Amino acid sequence: MENYSRNNNIIDGTLDDNQIMMHIGKGKYFGLTPVGKRIWELMEQPKTVEELIIALLSEYDVPEDQCRQEVSDFLKKAVSYDIIIKNEMA
Repeated sequence: MENYSRNNNIIDGTLDDNQIMMHIGKGKYFGLTPVGKRIWELMEQPKTVEELIIALLSEYDVPEDQCRQEVSDFLKKAVSYDIIIKNEMA
């Protein structure tokens, strides 16, 4: 089992409906779409993929398989950019 958490080296803020972020250690900027922004908000505390999907399905009218795919894609990309940290749980 695994959960995901925000990287503490990220400074973030909101611009219109988008989340703007800067990785302090790497000096790189990132922007999130409104859905990516919502995932970021939900991850104020570490969350599993299932917790994220349940929360998003309660807020958005989207098929579950599409939600799962988009959450998975977002997390993979965010982990590769070191915005989100994947934590292995025992």
